[in-house]
Amino acid sequence: MIMLVAGLLSLAAGVWMQLSAGAPAAEPALTQQCQTVMKARGADTAMIAQCGEKAFATTVTATDAQDAARSISAANNSEVGSYALSMLLIGLGAALSIFGGVLMRRSRAA
Repeated sequence: MIMLVAGLLSLAAGVWMQLSAGAPAAEPALTQQCQTVMKARGADTAMIAQCGEKAFATTVTATDAQDAARSISAANNSEVGSYALSMLLIGLGAALSIFGGVLMRRSRAA
């Protein structure tokens, strides 16, 4: 029973992380600077809305390629790490739930 509950909690946490995850947000000053640059370039509303994402805002406002690459890489590493953790929790939760369910069914049959 404990294994089944732990599996379901792990599965729920992984699914929640997966559904609530998104690109890392940019700081407000960087977002504003990005929006100003995009408006000056004549971008549409959909493109301007992407200024809230750190990697996009950094790319648009970059003046130094090395700093931009470093910042985008850090943002992407954070996103990949949280994605991997959520997938681990989903896999672990599914395995524990199945195994816990099998054990619970066997104990009732005995």
